[in-house]
Amino acid sequence: MNTTLLKNWNKNFAEQFSRRLIGKEKERFLGKIEEELQARNYESQRIKVKHWGFANRLLFTKCKKPEVVFMAHYDTPTIMPWGISPAFTLFGHTRQVLASIFLIIPILVLSEIYLWLELNGLANWAAIYLGIMGVLFVLPIFFPNPNNVEDNTSGVIGLLALAEQIKDRSFKDKVQFVFLDNEERGLIGSNALKRIWQKDNHLRVNTVIINLDCISRGEIPLLVYHYNNSVAQEILPFLEQHLPQTKMFDMKNVPLSDNYTFREKWAVDISYVDPTIIPGGFYIRKIHTPKDKDFFPEKTGRLIDALTDFLEDKLVDPTTS
Repeated sequence: MNTTLLKNWNKNFAEQFSRRLIGKEKERFLGKIEEELQARNYESQRIKVKHWGFANRLLFTKCKKPEVVFMAHYDTPTIMPWGISPAFTLFGHTRQVLASIFLIIPILVLSEIYLWLELNGLANWAAIYLGIMGVLFVLPIFFPNPNNVEDNTSGVIGLLALAEQIKDRSFKDKVQFVFLDNEERGLIGSNALKRIWQKDNHLRVNTVIINLDCISRGEIPLLVYHYNNSVAQEILPFLEQHLPQTKMFDMKNVPLSDNYTFREKWAVDISYVDPTIIPGGFYIRKIHTPKDKDFFPEKTGRLIDALTDFLEDKLVDPTTS
């Protein structure tokens, strides 16, 4: 994969489209994605659909009956409140329930401190303390995260890179690329798309769905599935060939990204992760923080090469090649 192209995309997106939280920001970014797709002779469609009270701006390449669908969300989050990142570093994004339970403990301790101040007649100090806690734990969620290179600019770049890689291949018309909205608000965009596709009977019985989310920074390529690992097992050998450290992980009933919406079709997610301090889990560094600035095109490029090999093997008929 041409890593220079990946670097240029990242630089351009970071400078011009680093925040995609409100409608105007999203529309501008989708316009840029459409421009990149059209330059590679892809026809695309953009729709706006309301779901669960939110407007979802979705973009996908035209494909009547795809055999493989690649997804990535393009929306960006607000800033993660202080304290949450250390919990994920300890337990992992793959063990969200444990991390959430752990967070209850410091919240209770901090609440007890406030009550102690109030009960001991230190009302002024209690008010100051409450203000500090509000700045640390509440205020950040109202501010857009200024840098979102890994989450999920890297996934968007991954889809564009794959579109570039297969633009002249015979199987191009069997592959669909989907850019999803409102993942950060609870997978709302992918659920909206699922309803549309179910109504249109869009997907084949054996359509493979692969989601790319945070694919440039961590040390371990993680292939995430939910209970059924048949699609993950199909992809795994190609990832291992280019990325020998690849691991698989069953998230069961806990969502990690938009592949969860299509879990009944055994959809998978691919992310680069790091091992947690408490062994057994994996987390994604710096996401939802202003420190999300690092991009490693070589890692993204190797993943795209692996997925290209997978498509070649799956979609090319050896008797006609």
